[in-house]
Amino acid sequence: MRHRISGYHLGRTTNQRKNLYRSQLRSLFTHGYIKTTVTKAKSIAPLAEKIALSAVKADLNSRRYIFTFFQDRNVVNNIVNAFTTTFSGQTQNFTQMNNVKFRQGDNALIVRLSFVKEVKCISPVISKADKKIASDKIKVSFGGKVKEVRKKVATKKKIVTKKETKK
Repeated sequence: MRHRISGYHLGRTTNQRKNLYRSQLRSLFTHGYIKTTVTKAKSIAPLAEKIALSAVKADLNSRRYIFTFFQDRNVVNNIVNAFTTTFSGQTQNFTQMNNVKFRQGDNALIVRLSFVKEVKCISPVISKADKKIASDKIKVSFGGKVKEVRKKVATKKKIVTKKETKK
């Protein structure tokens, strides 16, 4: 019997589901929209509405609630600033779902979950790995053309060049 069971389980354990929600919400709030299946969008939409309402309220408890999802103070401040300017005075209906297509493999309906109004000034979250990759790139010119090339990181493996290979 299905008494008192609510929400979508999505075929995942509790921790997997929480991490999925967290990553989907992070993408939604940094990019402004996500494309996902209907059931995932329906399970994420109430959380997105609560976070958006908290961002509009902009008090300390609301900031702490938003911080539980994003774990970055700068991102929380950017979200609060963007939502207080865009949705000032609004208390509901922050998100919308539009049908996009049917996925080819399993014919699942893909929807675009986005905000009703375009939210500006939300900076994308840059991870430490992305910062390291960006810092590892150097500009090299080849015959007048400038290319960005990643620095070769010294590893235990020997890097084989063209001259050392057998002909």
